[in-house]
Amino acid sequence: MKESICIIGGSGFYDFLPSPKEKLVETPFSSEPVVLYHSTVNDRDLYFLPRHGKGHSIPPHRINFKANIYAIHLLSISRVLSTSAVGSARIEIKPGEYVLLDQFIDIIRPITFFEGEFGVKFQDGNELNGVIHTDMTHPYCPDLRNHISGILSRFPYSRLQGTYYCAAGPRFETPAEIKAIAAMGGDVVGMTNSSEAILCRELGICYSSIAVVTNYAAGLQKQVNHQEVIDLFNQRASELKTILNDVIEILPYTKTCSCRAHISK
Repeated sequence: MKESICIIGGSGFYDFLPSPKEKLVETPFSSEPVVLYHSTVNDRDLYFLPRHGKGHSIPPHRINFKANIYAIHLLSISRVLSTSAVGSARIEIKPGEYVLLDQFIDIIRPITFFEGEFGVKFQDGNELNGVIHTDMTHPYCPDLRNHISGILSRFPYSRLQGTYYCAAGPRFETPAEIKAIAAMGGDVVGMTNSSEAILCRELGICYSSIAVVTNYAAGLQKQVNHQEVIDLFNQRASELKTILNDVIEILPYTKTCSCRAHISK
């Protein structure tokens, strides 16, 4: 079986693969199938999932994260690389920079596959069900982060650590909220990323994310609007695709990772 990798694109990142074919995946979490795009490159099955749908049609608070991540699980995808457009909560973290996330703060969106009734089956025959409390000491796969950092370190406007604060959205935050986020230890703020990290961790899927700082958050600049987010991300989109392709190229062909070790317990 070919190794499968999925790229999840955030705001401003709506395509990635060469000559992709549409892939529809039915899940228990939606009456509509999850739409992914598939290509085979260098004996790897690559999938692309636009987080907000085609043309940014799905706002952050309406994304069906459970359906998306479960579709990735059903496709036996072992690694997920994601991109996220974020605002900076700190003046020293500038628009245009990359941040390789290593921690997050999420106290607004409880999300889990394990709510007491639903059970998850894995390829090795193991099954998890009931109420599960998942360890999140390393919310982003250390192995993936290590490979990404080797590529990102080539760019002087990259930060190899950063804490993502997940806001509810779809509105932008107030200056008072940004002050509180920074005081809590948040470096950048977004509306989606941590939900994916949590669900991937529950299923033992390696997950890592490159955040693109598109703007200063409220209070650090005069005002915030969505168009500037898209505009700056578009400036980085081509380079970001190169970075992701370089990461995929250096990833070893292996399915052994600590992210999946706890699934066998």
